[in-house]
Amino acid sequence: MEERHISQLVQNLFERFEYFKGASFNIDEELNALIHPVTREPVSDEIKEEIEKRFLKKTHFKRSYENAILEPVSFVTNPKIHEEWYEDWLIKNDDEEGSFYWKRLKNFLSDELTKKYMSPDIAGEIVKSIDDATHKIISSLADPQRHEFSYKGLVVGYVQSGKTANFTALIAKAADAGYKLIIVLAGIHNVLRRQTQIRLDKELTGMNDLKINESFIEYPSSAKRWNRITTGLNKITKKRNGDSVIKDIGEFDVVNIDPFNSICNLNSPTLAIVKKNTKVLEKLIEYINISEPEDRANIPVLIIDDEADQASVDTNAGDPDTERSRTNDCIRKLLTLFPRKAYVGYTATPFANILIDMGADDADVEDDLYPRNFIISLPEPKGYYGTAKIFNSNLSKNIVQKIPDERNTLIFSGEMTTNLSNSIKQFILGCAVRNLRGDKLKPMSMLIHVSHKINDMKTVRQMVDKYLDTIIKRFNDKSGQNKLKIEFYSLWENMQNQCLEINNALNITTNSIPGFDAIWLELQKVLSVIFTIELNSDSEERLDYTSNQEMKLIAVGGNQLSRGLTLEGLMISYYLRDSKQYDTILQMGRWFGYRRGYEDLTRIYTTALIWEYYIHLSIVEDELRKDIKRYENTDNTPADLALTIRTHSRLAVTAPNKLGAAKPQQISFSDSLNQTFKFPLDIPEKLYANLNIGESFIKNIKGGFKPTRIKGVYMNNGYLSSNFILNEFFNKYCFEERFGGPGINIEKIKEYIIRRAKNNELTKWKVTIVGNARATSENPEIKYGGLSINLIQRSRLKTDQGFDIGVLTEPKHLMVDLNENAKNRSDGRTSQNPLLLLYLINKDSKGEPPKRIDLFYNITTEKVNVLGFAIVLPKSETEPYTYIGQ
Repeated sequence: MEERHISQLVQNLFERFEYFKGASFNIDEELNALIHPVTREPVSDEIKEEIEKRFLKKTHFKRSYENAILEPVSFVTNPKIHEEWYEDWLIKNDDEEGSFYWKRLKNFLSDELTKKYMSPDIAGEIVKSIDDATHKIISSLADPQRHEFSYKGLVVGYVQSGKTANFTALIAKAADAGYKLIIVLAGIHNVLRRQTQIRLDKELTGMNDLKINESFIEYPSSAKRWNRITTGLNKITKKRNGDSVIKDIGEFDVVNIDPFNSICNLNSPTLAIVKKNTKVLEKLIEYINISEPEDRANIPVLIIDDEADQASVDTNAGDPDTERSRTNDCIRKLLTLFPRKAYVGYTATPFANILIDMGADDADVEDDLYPRNFIISLPEPKGYYGTAKIFNSNLSKNIVQKIPDERNTLIFSGEMTTNLSNSIKQFILGCAVRNLRGDKLKPMSMLIHVSHKINDMKTVRQMVDKYLDTIIKRFNDKSGQNKLKIEFYSLWENMQNQCLEINNALNITTNSIPGFDAIWLELQKVLSVIFTIELNSDSEERLDYTSNQEMKLIAVGGNQLSRGLTLEGLMISYYLRDSKQYDTILQMGRWFGYRRGYEDLTRIYTTALIWEYYIHLSIVEDELRKDIKRYENTDNTPADLALTIRTHSRLAVTAPNKLGAAKPQQISFSDSLNQTFKFPLDIPEKLYANLNIGESFIKNIKGGFKPTRIKGVYMNNGYLSSNFILNEFFNKYCFEERFGGPGINIEKIKEYIIRRAKNNELTKWKVTIVGNARATSENPEIKYGGLSINLIQRSRLKTDQGFDIGVLTEPKHLMVDLNENAKNRSDGRTSQNPLLLLYLINKDSKGEPPKRIDLFYNITTEKVNVLGFAIVLPKSETEPYTYIGQ
């Protein structure tokens, strides 16, 4: 039976199961009833068994998908100009026809990922995370049925964390919802454009131009077929020396494609994957511009900018007398061609994007690319290895091998160093171990990145080739083999101990550690297939996993290895290039990503200085994402965000011409309001503890409290020191630790308070206890800390992202310690006078549907009154400029 018939029967069987909700479902009976309409061939017991096995995996996947517990997406939107539409659209269209492209992608991913990881559980979690994240993104876009709109957003991911999978799902959902033209700006190199084209064809269009021996999504019927104006075609030619050269001929070209007018009138969506090259973009603009404006007005367009901080940002923005940089100008002109458009940038290094000058404007051309409508931060996926895990955790001692800077020896002396030779041997050992683990048919790679100069790469590549030849000769020579075996054994002893420590630290029990005798026998097979490749603009060699999915390669490269390009199965990295910019350093970390099945075999050879850079960048990444999280569920829009970036004495945040509106900023807690809005409502012990902590704190305040001009609100007499506030309250309070935390970065705030107090700031604290103006049946009076307090009402948001009340404070409370003529919480507040506000929330607080629910809705543990708090911090006079922002 053909594979397509087997897949169809599995899907049909699953749909029947879904229809009956699993009740009284007999697999054999249902399968026999389904076979005849699909195929008239007799079906063997073996085929039936295979169908049943796949069906059970599919049901297992569904359970895992539905029960997955995920870190939530952080997002800041602009509700002032956004109309909610997607939830209503889903209610009306969440069927096979309405969500056609997403549902077929979801089914395809469930099958492919279950096969890849041999686990429906892992597959279910991955697909659920993609679904949840893209749901937030498309919900933040404009309804494509609107007459006119211009939306811009930014999605912040992690280096090599699955951004392509995310925007592939976004494209599917956008096409379902009515976006008719999707343009993907896929980096600046041919290899990345082609890699993206093949990936989207594999998972969206079903067009297998190169007849690649991989699974592609089913090619849809003509009514739902994608229209492509770019392809994955290439042309392979031979050079005189016999080497193959791959030329990308699928790039956009007006030859052999229909006029844009005819595309405008098609019902099915159109897809274009183009690289960020001005000649290509100018041809695309000209091709579209020939069409009639009325036709273009009927086309909702979605432009996805992959690696949005590369080439897209206006590098001439700092000079008002200079025209825009050409790529930026092309993207903005492309947007002006359509009255209904959405632009979504994807990047793991958003430093340049958030520093785009929001004040820049030009009446003749679409305004800047600042993400005014939304900024979304994707959570770090499970199983992902990023800066913090590799460089700033206990794993670092085994993964990172700190070595001297050997560039002069390698490049100018042309001598192989002990560290480089050991790294190559470790790669060979790693390949042998993975072969013995059953990964023989999977790609494996090593990265050598010493310099961006092409001549330097050639020198290093020749050296590596010569060294590999020497190892092979020694292996085949009986007299030299014994010494070589001792060298490999000595390396393996140390490597084996590191592997055991890594596996123990990660609680991994499935990574088998073979004996050295088995490894030694496998080495000859590995040595026979390892080859080197040079990746740069001068070399015509290209990574081509489509023709060889089992490659065992050592890649020597520079800039081409710094963006988007994936080295499959990367285990060993020898990295000495000393870049000076945050974004460049992060993007060059090709070792970031997923290493399932060989987590313990990953090693990075680099200098102590570069290791220190990555530790710093792990903190920068974490702070930036927490900043986005901090602004979530507030009234701030992306244009209001005061996102700041920690600086470094030896590094630049980004290239000088990408700094846009960047200027030194005081630390973000200066002149800020910070409040708890997420609470551990299902842990009554913590709620009781906080009530006791608050009451003890109030009783320990000397001088007592007095009523304020706001009825129901009390304030302490006199002032309190920072030490008292820290020791008696902040250090004792029990915070929500799940779902992204309590909404307040208390550890950073405590550090800030200590730092400012040393400079004679934040030394005179006031404390207020906020109650309702009068006692009612809904807001009863209680005795608390010797005071009569009327409880306040705070219901919950209807969200799956923790027990979230949204906002705790009211503006009038934030000025209670100021002159009654104060206009806002900062008016007249000196750098010495912060304010702490305590709120006692009624456990029986009621919510108003549809967006709010009762405070303890669907919580089965004991209901307890909740103590929340807010901190008003004044503007600092003396905070050093350690951050930049706009």
